[in-house]
Amino acid sequence: MDDAIDFTRMNRSGPPENLWPAIAGELDRRRRHRFVRRVSALAAVVTVVVLVTVLVDAPAPPAGGEPIASAPTDSGSTGLTLAELRAASARLEDRLSDQRQRAVGGMELESLLWLEAELAWLDEQLAETPADRELWRQRIELLTELNRRYADGDWRREMLLASV
Repeated sequence: MDDAIDFTRMNRSGPPENLWPAIAGELDRRRRHRFVRRVSALAAVVTVVVLVTVLVDAPAPPAGGEPIASAPTDSGSTGLTLAELRAASARLEDRLSDQRQRAVGGMELESLLWLEAELAWLDEQLAETPADRELWRQRIELLTELNRRYADGDWRREMLLASV
């Protein structure tokens, strides 16, 4: 066990001849790959910043939206046909689907949820009696109010107004 190892008798060998060029090639490949990743990340960040800037600077629609001149103001003066009421309701529903995509402040959230629940109830009533013009008129009024509340509840719009 006390045998000493005679290192002088060992063959001397070095790294294989193609080792250092292979390492240099791998380092170059990784450097190029890292450069591509960094440029891609930078492009993604610039894209996000541009999109956020465009979305924040986009003008908000008027608080009440376009007025529905065809919506009757009282139940006695409904001179509109059922088709006209449905068309007005469909226009407001389309605008509401866009409004629902916006950010809403927490203070308005409860009232919006109540109005959404009332809209669901009204839609159930319309499913039972689809020819009731008074229910369609109420739906138009409710959709108009929902559109106004969503537009007023957009906290980004308030921030833009406050910054002016």
